[in-house]
Amino acid sequence: MENICQMESPIGSIFIYENGNSITKITLEKPEYISHIKKTVLLEEAVKQLSEYFSGIRKIFSLPLLPSGTDFQKKVWNSLIAIPYGQTRTYGQIANQIGLSKAFRAVGMANHNNPIMIIIPCHRVIGANGKLVGYAGGLEIKKKLLQLEGALF
Repeated sequence: MENICQMESPIGSIFIYENGNSITKITLEKPEYISHIKKTVLLEEAVKQLSEYFSGIRKIFSLPLLPSGTDFQKKVWNSLIAIPYGQTRTYGQIANQIGLSKAFRAVGMANHNNPIMIIIPCHRVIGANGKLVGYAGGLEIKKKLLQLEGALF
């Protein structure tokens, strides 16, 4: 059973899920069920680290993560975690990094399906033209996150 907690942030309410060992999901979408809302040590640590991130203190997260996805998606998400705070990469650069240079559209879909927003920083991926494109939370939130990190947007 997953435990869920809610935290307020500069981008709105964030819902954090964990399975007892790892963070499994972070989303802006309110859960359909609320019977499992419970603060655990891991959820409290996630809230602490996210609060530090939003305060500009934390640049690297140190939480156990267990995103659910295909092997390809996990490969993409692992490459996203390697993007340094305040920097961006294009979908094509991520595709090249994982050794599949023509898979930039598939990289975009993997980004779209990222279950652990912010900590797996899909907001740091931009279009080949340097513009903000595609973000499940909306482009305004993507822009806010990049501005928070000092990226030029």
